[in-house]
Amino acid sequence: MILQKVHYRLGQVRQQMGFVQPLTLDEHREVTRWLPQSALSLFYTMTPADQRHSVRVCQGLQESGCQEEDMLAAALLHDVGKAEGRVPFWTRPVIVLGKLLAPALLSKIAVSPLDAEKSRVTRWRLTLGYAWWHAEVGAELAQAAGLSERAVLYIKTHHQANGPASILHRIDEVS
Repeated sequence: MILQKVHYRLGQVRQQMGFVQPLTLDEHREVTRWLPQSALSLFYTMTPADQRHSVRVCQGLQESGCQEEDMLAAALLHDVGKAEGRVPFWTRPVIVLGKLLAPALLSKIAVSPLDAEKSRVTRWRLTLGYAWWHAEVGAELAQAAGLSERAVLYIKTHHQANGPASILHRIDEVS
């Protein structure tokens, strides 16, 4: 199990370094099928690796029998809180290792981007905060882009194994 997780995470690192194929025309069509026009530009703020991951999650949901439009839209935007440089490459392994080895410490040094404006905070702590709270940030972005309340809830809770988006969580963990 641990070896599988390490292999998966190494694959993610490789993709974030740019070793990922751009989306195909059919995959772009899939994105436009499930996202409203108002949210398409939000999808394209993500890195090519995050776009590819999100499409894989969406396809994985469909392969498991999911046809719920809100869930499939959420799959495509579940990591959008990491977009636009909010969560740079170096942050991702720090978060993964921090959650595994020192979650209490990580939760103390990461600053919620939703609270950051209230206090002066260093950029690196804010960056860790965007990684830690990317689901909440992504949910706010998705809401502003016109996604339904249900899709926004799925994005916000996609890391909860027993939450409303538990199927999204399961597919996300292996995609």
